[in-house]
Amino acid sequence: MTNRRGLECKLGHGRIVLPAEEIELLGEYPVGPRLPIGDRIEYSIGVWSGEPVLSVSLTTHEVQPSRLANGALLLVRAGGIRWALEIDQALGLVEISTIARGVTQMPWRRAATLSDQRSSQFIDVRMMVSALDGGIA
Repeated sequence: MTNRRGLECKLGHGRIVLPAEEIELLGEYPVGPRLPIGDRIEYSIGVWSGEPVLSVSLTTHEVQPSRLANGALLLVRAGGIRWALEIDQALGLVEISTIARGVTQMPWRRAATLSDQRSSQFIDVRMMVSALDGGIA
């Protein structure tokens, strides 16, 4: 894969890259408490422009009845509901030179080399939603 566009995002103490073509909107939206599914990934029900979304967080948050989240509304749908991936901050568009294969446990978390030779974690959004939808459906 060469010269694919991605959105570089701050997430916790690090950075991730999302495929730009899989993102519909960036914004802030309210989410409810963490759902009791999954160990490493947090799921919450949120509301984006009046529509329910399944909000996925790759970082942990304090237990709260509700909070505001920053995220990327994904174009991918699964299970009849829209999905959003929580991020801390969008940093800008980048060119991705190469994307490595993912590890067996989470194949959707992949290493990428950007055109400026920096390394980053690439989140394969379609693969992530497919894998996570199978785990919660």
